[in-house]
Amino acid sequence: MTATVFQVINNQIHVFDEVFLRNSDTFKMCKELKQRGYAGLRVIPDSTGGNRKTSGQSDFDILKANGFYVENVFNPFVTDRVNNVNRLLSANRIKINSKCKKLINDLEQVAWKDNKLDQKGEAKLLTHISDTLGYGAWKIEPMTGKSRTSIKLS
Repeated sequence: MTATVFQVINNQIHVFDEVFLRNSDTFKMCKELKQRGYAGLRVIPDSTGGNRKTSGQSDFDILKANGFYVENVFNPFVTDRVNNVNRLLSANRIKINSKCKKLINDLEQVAWKDNKLDQKGEAKLLTHISDTLGYGAWKIEPMTGKSRTSIKLS
């Protein structure tokens, strides 16, 4: 369970905190966010959070019940989301606080393998926290133009 906490200032995304909870759930994430003083904030989740879970509630329901505002979202193609983050980083439109070590490591270490993000072996914990930045960046500043379902890297 991961989250990046950011705000938009002068057309830049300023990431100032991160949450990385191993073997966790949405209830624990809500508790952690509230303990850090982020109660009632806007949440930009992965769209799968709208699915009902074995708890009888969706992750969206749990977030709302804990006082968070949940944005309506859809998941862009992975390649589009990654390209969007890279575009914003290249344009100096994403600033990341140095205390966000997991996010920085993720952005430095994530790699493409067999035309998709590598999440095997030692890389299996990678991409989760950078995904949170990607969903947020897509909601705030989506890439326009033709979407693609895959890319070919050589």
